[in-house]
Amino acid sequence: GISHFYQLILPPLFPVIKDELSISYTALGFAVSLLYVVSGICQTAAGFLVDRFGAHRVLVAGLALCGVGAILAGLAPSYPMLLVAVVIAALGNSVFHPADFAILNGSVSAGRIGRAYSMHGLLGNLGWVAAPATIFPLSLMLGWRGALMAVGLIGILAAIIIATQYQILRDDRSAARAGHGG
Repeated sequence: GISHFYQLILPPLFPVIKDELSISYTALGFAVSLLYVVSGICQTAAGFLVDRFGAHRVLVAGLALCGVGAILAGLAPSYPMLLVAVVIAALGNSVFHPADFAILNGSVSAGRIGRAYSMHGLLGNLGWVAAPATIFPLSLMLGWRGALMAVGLIGILAAIIIATQYQILRDDRSAARAGHGG
């Protein structure tokens, strides 16, 4: 859900970002496209990182990068800096599917894996729903910059919480070491 949440935090803010940074909707659309392209291209590399360092560590890093990217987007004084923030968030976003699937396969029993994947998909969709419903009211209270920084803190907090859950969030490698059949 957090991955999909971060994918839709910018579009509800387009009208105010457009005016403040004096850019077009096309430029803002490019920023969101850049997020998806970089994230998609980097998923393969993220899979190699999951295999090398473990899904848990990579997931924590991805959450932190998404949070940092959102915070930097809120601090961006110009369009080029907004694009840098988007790329940082995209690098964080790229780890979710390789890490999530490794953790699901290593942490969930075979008899429940179908339900686990269904919940994974449902929560992803709910993340897309939650983003505009969260960022827009926050922007009314805190301004668009404050709203992005606030949701960035969610990613940092999530990374800290997930970092403490290494015993239950096993990937295929840790499950095999522990004798867990998956």
